[in-house]
Amino acid sequence: MKVLLIGEASGVHRNLKKGLVELGVECLHMTQSASSSWKWYDDTFSPDYSGVLGGVLRNVSPFYKIARLDDYDVINFTNTITTVHGTYSRYYDIPLLRRKAKLMSYYALGCDEIGLIRHNEALPYSPCRTCLASGDTLSRDCEEILNPRYEASQAQVRRHFDFGASCMVEYGHVQDLFGANFANIPFPVDVQLIPFSPAKPRTVTNIVHTPTRRGFKGTDVVLNAIEILTKKRTDFSFKIIEGLSYPDYIEAMKNADVVVDQVYSQSPGMNGVEMLAAGKIVMTGATALGKSYFDFAKHTPAFDASPDPALLAAQLSEVLDRKDEFPAMAEGGRAYIEEHHSVQAVAGMFLKEWSSRL
Repeated sequence: MKVLLIGEASGVHRNLKKGLVELGVECLHMTQSASSSWKWYDDTFSPDYSGVLGGVLRNVSPFYKIARLDDYDVINFTNTITTVHGTYSRYYDIPLLRRKAKLMSYYALGCDEIGLIRHNEALPYSPCRTCLASGDTLSRDCEEILNPRYEASQAQVRRHFDFGASCMVEYGHVQDLFGANFANIPFPVDVQLIPFSPAKPRTVTNIVHTPTRRGFKGTDVVLNAIEILTKKRTDFSFKIIEGLSYPDYIEAMKNADVVVDQVYSQSPGMNGVEMLAAGKIVMTGATALGKSYFDFAKHTPAFDASPDPALLAAQLSEVLDRKDEFPAMAEGGRAYIEEHHSVQAVAGMFLKEWSSRL
């Protein structure tokens, strides 16, 4: 099989490519633009130029690249469904890519124009309200750019795409677009890139919060919970780690014991599962709804992080009371990721689904 992966988010396509290659698949990974914050790819559809020239190239150069592409058995998108980061030719590339692929596929794992969490009515709560209120750039994109594209992009998917998948219940509403041609497929995690630096039963436990976007992750809730916890006990330290490159982030997390990832989710995101692989005690989305999305998820080692500050403080206190169990928990977290999120296992799931439809 010959596969083209388009787009990147949190290293997911980087990891998926590794799994596919290990299974004997010929695979190319391209991003929409060299401006991608994730620097793992083989090629891009548009150079990262600014100004008028940059705007023209973002709208035009993808079509030149598409014309030169080989034919593929599968073209899989993530984090958008277009190669165009420009404004005026967006989605016009999809019919051209359709001619290059026997099967068009989409993997929902973030708030792009297809998987916007705010359109998932099955969730008891989500990060959307606080995310939008935060004023982060991506939050404004959701409201001003991505949301208006929701209907237009759905029409493109219905016309041109053959298969869809999702990694979290947050994006489960995408199934409505695909019906039976849909599968729940977990994040691929490359454990070889993540040093095992397990949580330790220290006298003073190192608690870390790791927001990529404070409004989305619920940083205000975490800070309130820490303030409550500080009044009850002093056997922990706390700091926020953010704004680092991926390698620097992994290095900075080596001495963390407890990672508070996010409080408004139902399921662990990529950071949550990677920190489990690192041997951390992870507090993230792990609600009954989130754990129901995969059969294996009911055994997740992650602790649910409540969006209520008082309850989150109580949950953290309970975790601190179990610090003697940290080494065993750390080993269990790593083993859980190796069993259920390995790059080969996830790549095999995609291959099974794609092959059955070719």
